[in-house]
Amino acid sequence: MNQIRIVVAALGMSVAALFHAGCGVEVDVAAPPATISPEVDRLADWLSGSFDSSAQALRDPAFLDISLNACRVWPSRTDGRWVYLEQARSDTLDRPYRQRMYRVRFDADGRLVSEVFAFPEGMRPAAGSWRDPSSLDQIVPDLLLPREGCAVHLTWSDDRFEGGTEGEGCESSLAGASYATSEVVIDATSISSWDRGFDSAGAQVWGSEAGAYEFRRK
Repeated sequence: MNQIRIVVAALGMSVAALFHAGCGVEVDVAAPPATISPEVDRLADWLSGSFDSSAQALRDPAFLDISLNACRVWPSRTDGRWVYLEQARSDTLDRPYRQRMYRVRFDADGRLVSEVFAFPEGMRPAAGSWRDPSSLDQIVPDLLLPREGCAVHLTWSDDRFEGGTEGEGCESSLAGASYATSEVVIDATSISSWDRGFDSAGAQVWGSEAGAYEFRRK
C-alpha cells in the first residue's frame, strides 16, 4: 500500500511533468510571436483530450488505472498554447490528485518546450473543469506558479514528440528525494510518461520502477 501511495504521489508531478519548487514569479510573456507555429499547435492538440492507463493496468499489476483529462484554454493568447490538465485514479475522477497548467511554445533558444505551472492558494479550479474550458477564463495567468527546472524539452521524431526534463534542477522532497526527472513520448493517440525521484546520491526513491505509464486516448 505504501508503494501505491508513492506511485500515485509521484504521478502528481508532471506529463510530464511532469512535470516541485514553485515560486511566485510572473509568467514571462515578453516578445510574443506573431503567430503560433504548427508544431506548437500539434503538440497542444495531442496533449488535450481524455486518456487512461486501464489497458496497461490490466496487463501489469505494477501500474494503476489512472485517468488524464486535459483541454486547451485561452486561445487568444499569443505567448504559446495553454493546456489545463487533471490526473486522478479512474475510480475517483471527482478527486484529482494533480491539477496543472501547461504552456507549449518555442523558448528563446528556439527549442520546443512544455512549461509547467501550479495554481496558487485559492485559485485551484473545481474538479472536472476540463469539461468546460470557458470556466477557466477566470484564472489570471500572471499569478500561476512556474515549476522551475521541471519544464519538458521536446523534439519531433518520426511521428511523435520525445523529450524530458534536463539535469537535476527539478527539485523534489517527496520520499526523501532531492530532485525529479520526467521522460515523455507524445503522439496522436497516446502519452507515455515516466516520472521518478532521486536522492542526492542519485538513487531512485520514488516513481515506477517498471517503466513509463502509458495513457491511451479514449
